Amino acid sequence: MLNLRETIDRQVSLALRDLLSAEEAPLACCSLSRPGFLDYTLSLPMKLARTRHRAPVVIAQELQPAVAGIGCAALAEAVAPGYINIQLSDSFVADQLSSMLGTEPAVLVRKEANGQKIEVEFVSANPTGPLHVGNGRGAVLGSVLATLLETQGYDVDREYYVNDYGSKMKLFTESIAHYLFPMLGLEHAMPDEGYQGAYVPDLAQVIYDRKGSELRSQLDEQRLSAIEEDGKKLVLASIRQALEEIGVSFDTWFSERYLIENGWNDRVLQQFRDRGVVYEKDDAVWLRSTDFGDDKDRVLVRRDGEPTYTLTDAAYHFNKFQRGYVKSIDVFGADHIGHIVPMQALMKSLGLPDDFLEVIIYQIVHFLRGGQRVVLSKQTGEIIELADLVREVGKDQARVFFLLSSADSELEFDLEVAKEHSLDNPAYYLKYTYARLCSVERQARGIGTAVPSVASPEDVSRLKTPEDCELLKCLLKAQDEVDDAARTRQPHRILYLASELAKSVNAFYQKEKVIQEDAGLAQARMLLVLVSQRLLQAYAHVLGVTLPESM
Repeated sequence: MLNLRETIDRQVSLALRDLLSAEEAPLACCSLSRPGFLDYTLSLPMKLARTRHRAPVVIAQELQPAVAGIGCAALAEAVAPGYINIQLSDSFVADQLSSMLGTEPAVLVRKEANGQKIEVEFVSANPTGPLHVGNGRGAVLGSVLATLLETQGYDVDREYYVNDYGSKMKLFTESIAHYLFPMLGLEHAMPDEGYQGAYVPDLAQVIYDRKGSELRSQLDEQRLSAIEEDGKKLVLASIRQALEEIGVSFDTWFSERYLIENGWNDRVLQQFRDRGVVYEKDDAVWLRSTDFGDDKDRVLVRRDGEPTYTLTDAAYHFNKFQRGYVKSIDVFGADHIGHIVPMQALMKSLGLPDDFLEVIIYQIVHFLRGGQRVVLSKQTGEIIELADLVREVGKDQARVFFLLSSADSELEFDLEVAKEHSLDNPAYYLKYTYARLCSVERQARGIGTAVPSVASPEDVSRLKTPEDCELLKCLLKAQDEVDDAARTRQPHRILYLASELAKSVNAFYQKEKVIQEDAGLAQARMLLVLVSQRLLQAYAHVLGVTLPESM
């Protein structure tokens, strides 16, 4: 599917090449017109007026003849105070609709492969307990962003970084041991900052039931190692299941322990030394990160010889670069906002490209029940695990509600509205709209109304009412908007596009008659129905939700 704005811009730039200077040419960019105007608007005359010192409307009148000659235009008008409005030709629009009808929904807004690999890392919660509802927003954002980037032709890998090394895993292991050792007739104190969740004794019981006799014959160090490995496997299994239930999958589960045990920390430390960006102080190894924009130098290796998270983060991202990714996009919660500058400094100190790392921060989610914010905790009896949330409201509803606002805004998730079968529920509204479109197609086929497979200029010429035109605009701008959403890393905009299309479809359905005696008009409007079906499916594919053919 064409990005119409880019197509028009190219044609306008070519048409005006002899009328604009090299400095002026980049200003020739069009935008989608407001309702009630022609299809696209060129504001170039308004911009040129500042340097040419002439009235914008006069400049518009001078440029209008050249713009009117572009291949996709049927009409170009110079209007006050200084715009050129462009109406697309019926034949050009018909070609776009025919292309959309002939393309499978899953690839409708997808560009050709560009040969570049991108890695999107998201969720990456410690394998020390089940996923919290707060992880749900990052899971959905990362999942939809990855699919959105695939529409741009990228080869995208979805990666979960398993933090299975270090102090938190030690606390996790000893917390399980506190409950498991008494089953073996032994004792193990709960560490001061141990994990207190009810799932911990449950893990202890499962491990004992599986390996109790084996653990009895082992030394404490062996027992703790076995408990750590089994506990991690059990938690990761629950994390995988919770993610699968919300429709999230990963191509790679990357282990921090693998990274360290295979020498990546040592390799990157040597890389830093070779680049002359480290020094020793107080028996520790420091990175001169202030030379690369950080607010302070960072310790890489503590005085006891243990690597810091800074060194491991550097090793992990260097490993990503060595795996051939042109970009790593990390999706983090708001508690990581202070990590952005240090992480960017790390990349620069390693000599990686300036644009290799992108960090997307998402804000917290507030849950509502009965219009009131609720505190999610085991003590109050309110859901706290992501799996519980998905079981209560459903996969598609959870995914949609986690996308109701941009990542940089706090989000309100109304648990009751998410379960409603009403048009106030945005997930239900999308499903309802798609089912309505399928119903119209079934009715048309049932009575023998023509169901076209291609569009003609004559079909397009019959679509003249405001509802026809606004729905047509929603269809034609799809690739423009999807490309913008991908470029700006805003996956929530796909939900907005789907909702906007659904709104236009229902306004069209309520005002205009599709199946009617005028066979030509019926065929033209069936085109809108069929293309709307396909586009809603395309948006649903990116969003990771399903649309039923009937309700």
